[in-house]
Amino acid sequence: MRFGVHMPLKGGFETNIKRVKEIGCRTIQIFPGNPTGWKMGKLDEAEIESRSQLINTTDLQPLVVHCAYLINLATNNAEFLVKSKQLLNETMQRAALYGAPYVVLHTGNHGGDGHEKGLTQIIESISEGLPGWPDAVQLLLENTAGSGTALGSDYAELGEILQAFPAGKLGVCIDTAHSWAAGYDFGSSEGIEKSLGELDQAVGLENLKVIHVNDTKVKLGSRVDRHAHLGEGNISLEGFATLVNFGWPEDFPFILETPDNGTEWDKINIDKLTALVR
Repeated sequence: MRFGVHMPLKGGFETNIKRVKEIGCRTIQIFPGNPTGWKMGKLDEAEIESRSQLINTTDLQPLVVHCAYLINLATNNAEFLVKSKQLLNETMQRAALYGAPYVVLHTGNHGGDGHEKGLTQIIESISEGLPGWPDAVQLLLENTAGSGTALGSDYAELGEILQAFPAGKLGVCIDTAHSWAAGYDFGSSEGIEKSLGELDQAVGLENLKVIHVNDTKVKLGSRVDRHAHLGEGNISLEGFATLVNFGWPEDFPFILETPDNGTEWDKINIDKLTALVR
């Protein structure tokens, strides 16, 4: 297994790479640009090539790219949808330049138009963009906590999207805090077995490519997205221990998205996670 963190934008790319390597990370996740803006930022292929080489030499693999939060393929706003599709396309192309095999996308919010319409629009939007995306980059749909009109909190909804495409075209990224908020018990050995069994039935565990491993202080099934440090929330370390020792493929990536990213908390959480490996 490979444990890593979501790397902050501040501090400089090279400095952050060296820092996460020093604290024991073996994989990382990054934003390719402003996570709350529509513009990707100036494309400097020489700089991206230099960054890609640095990632390779430090063996921080796989590099996972996370989409900007604004992207919403289920939106009922036509202008917003156009911008979302354009930014997703740019993100997929930028990920290819970095040599990243995965791009993680929040499933989206239907805005009141209903689950079926939202899911249909997501499928249509992906179908439109997929032919132009780099073959070496796979889009991963991330589950949600299920607040408001969010889609993808139910694993079956992720499965419905994946089943609309040929096998292997899309994958999923599962967040433990989101799963807990959606009612999947990741806090016990029995709960993990049951939840992963439901995920396997809905999407196939072979399509699970990344796990965001986060604790949370909200109640099970609360549908509230609040991340916490490992051991500081309601998902027990027993649950996390069962999860990391489940029997994953070699080099499977676990990414921490815990609070206070870029501080000493990163090492504390990495050390806690590493200590759970049997």
